Amino acid sequence: MTAPEKPAEKPAAAPLDTPLANPLDNPVRHCPKCGSVRVHRSRRRGLLDQALAALGGDICRCHDCRGRQAWFGFSPIPIGNRDPDVPSWAGLAVVSSALAGLALVWWVVTRFAERSF
Repeated sequence: MTAPEKPAEKPAAAPLDTPLANPLDNPVRHCPKCGSVRVHRSRRRGLLDQALAALGGDICRCHDCRGRQAWFGFSPIPIGNRDPDVPSWAGLAVVSSALAGLALVWWVVTRFAERSF
């Protein structure tokens, strides 16, 4: 008779205090405001939420601090419940820069569409 085989050992888990080399290894979203992992999907509440969702964002809310964000992959954009530490013009700056970027892309596309190669 042969001796029974030992099951293969699992690799040691990384310590909790070390950051992961690849953020895709840990798909759990953390609240950017308080750091909680208790982030869940939220209902869309207006035109801004509808527009962000149409662009591919997931509307989420933190259960601990009640902050709302639109998540595009691993990048959150805060919406609603404005943080008093953030200047009031910051949201306008983000929206206007996005519109300026879209206008630039539109201009480049139309400019090169007129040229024949």
